[in-house]
Formats: sequence, C-alpha cells, structure tokens
Amino acid sequence: MGDPLLSAEDGVPAAEVPAALSDSTTPEPWKILVVDDDDEVHALTRLVLRHVRFRERPLQLIEADSAAAARECLRQHPDAALALVDVVMETPQAGLELVRHIREELGNHAIRLILRTGQPGQAPEQDVVMAYEIDDYRAKTEFSAQRMVTGVIASLRAFAYIAEVERLNGELEHRVAMRTAELERLAMLDPLTGAGNRRHLDDRAAREIDDQQRSAQPIGVVLIDLDHFKQVNDRWGHPAGDQVLQQVVRIAKAELRTSDFLARIGGEEFVILLPGESVRTAADVAERVRRAIENHPIDVSGLSIPVTASFGVTTMGVDNLLESALERADRALYAAKHGGRNRVVVAADP
Repeated sequence: MGDPLLSAEDGVPAAEVPAALSDSTTPEPWKILVVDDDDEVHALTRLVLRHVRFRERPLQLIEADSAAAARECLRQHPDAALALVDVVMETPQAGLELVRHIREELGNHAIRLILRTGQPGQAPEQDVVMAYEIDDYRAKTEFSAQRMVTGVIASLRAFAYIAEVERLNGELEHRVAMRTAELERLAMLDPLTGAGNRRHLDDRAAREIDDQQRSAQPIGVVLIDLDHFKQVNDRWGHPAGDQVLQQVVRIAKAELRTSDFLARIGGEEFVILLPGESVRTAADVAERVRRAIENHPIDVSGLSIPVTASFGVTTMGVDNLLESALERADRALYAAKHGGRNRVVVAADP
C-alpha cells in the first residue's frame, strides 16, 4: 500500500490496545462504518480496533468499498455512531459528497465523521474542515494505531453525549406535548362535571356537521334543563347543587353511546349531540335519560334529593347551524317546562 495506515514508529500491536474482559452477555456494540476502496486499510482498521471497547461495549465494523455502498450501509444501520471515510474513491470527491449526503440529505448530525485521505493535496485540510461538518481530517500516513484509537474513542464519547442530549430532548418534547394535549383537553371540559363545555360543543358540532354533509346522516340535538334547580341550591346549599350536577352527568352518560356527546352550556343546562339519529330516535334517547334521572334520586351526605329534568328535542336543520338547532330545541324545552316539566317535547320540523 503506497500510504500506510500505521507508521512504523507509532504502530501499536492490537494486543497492547486497552481492552475489557468480555461479559457473559455481550452488550450492544458501537457501530462504526469504514468506507475505503483499499482492502489493506480495512484489514489494518480491523486489526487495530478488534479489541477496543468503550464504556464496556465492543465495536462493530461495517465495511464499504465505495461511497455508494456506504449510503446503503447507512440505510441499513441508521444508528451508526462513527464513520471513517476515505476522500478519494470512485471519484476524487466521493468522500466529501458522502459527508454532505449524511449531514444534509439524511439530516444525521449525530454520527461522528473522520475523513482519511491518501492524497492530502487533493482536498486541503483547512478547506475541508471549514466547509464540512466533520470531527477530524487526516492523511493516512499520519493515522497511526494510537491516533486511530484516540480518534475513535473521542468520537464515540461525543456521539454518546449527543445521543443522550437528543434522548433528553425527546423526553422533554414528549412531556411538553403530553402536557399541552392535557391542557387542551381540560380547556374543552366543564371543570365541575367533566362534561364538554361550550367551546367543546361548538367544535364537536362543526365536526359532526362536516361528517353529516358527506354521509347525509341526521344529527339529533337534545336540550336539557334541570327542574327547579334553584330550589336545590336554596334548600340544600350550593355544594349539594354541585353534586347533583355531577351525578346527573354520570346518569345521562350511562344512557348514551360512546359516539354521543354531552356538554354543559349553563348552570343547569345541558346539550346532547346524537350523530346519525333522527328526531324520533333522539326523542327516545331523551326519554330514556329523563326516566333515568327521575328514578335516581341524588344522594348527598345521606340526603336523598329528588331531581327531574325537561327536554327539548330537534335535529340539525338544512342550514347546518348549531345555533338554529338550539333555538328550536329551546322553544320545545320552554313548552316542556310550561306543560308541567319532567317531560320530553319535540320541536317542529326545522
């Protein structure tokens, strides 16, 4: 070989390279990509690094004889920690183009890169170091066994640090995303009852209307108002009233499908959206909820508080406006209240 990898005075026999005794279970190795079109370079690299370990992990050499072959190796081993890359291979710039491919096209900024060249004048060191994101650039005549081991260990230490930072950043981003999602979820809920709030109702109605326009399926709308709720607060106190609201929501949800949606839009006023349900079916659902509420007196600190509710039922109209549907349901609810309460009234066709 014209430009030996190991200089005679600096070469270190492999037996003298520090090594840890192998454990009974072999830990995952550090993957090192060796890219060179010279078989002797591969052989000497294997010789020098065959017993080297870093942080009790051995090295796994992945060999490629061209930049094109190295690209396929990187596709199969995206977790490679280090690449030792010859500059001049199938083309005079093959190694430099490979570096640019790794950093810019693959977007891999974790893998450490050491360039080796047998023709240092082909690509001046200062130009290469300034223009490319690499860790070291050496003429092969300079790259002794000691320097190879030192360079590899330093690169693996840097890779491990970057990998740990990326892991911690990933964990932080995940926690932030989870917290953001939780805050967004809470912002859509009524804090007292856990039912949807008005913002959530508007958002859900918009999505259901979009689905309705594609499927031509109706959307049932039920407006609920608890009867004489002010008397509950006046007689048993607001904490008891809060418990009544919470338990009414639990009772109502037990009568609904998972696809149905319940929201609290006022003090004791609720709305149910029933995707795919006609006004007749919506009225049946309302009647089922009404009976469930009537038949489940609310227990508050040993006191049994009777509760009933009135219902106004309609479906989303041709205008696809939630407000129009709520206005019709409200008129039906008014009729239910004035008809004696604790009943279901269906609005006129939209």
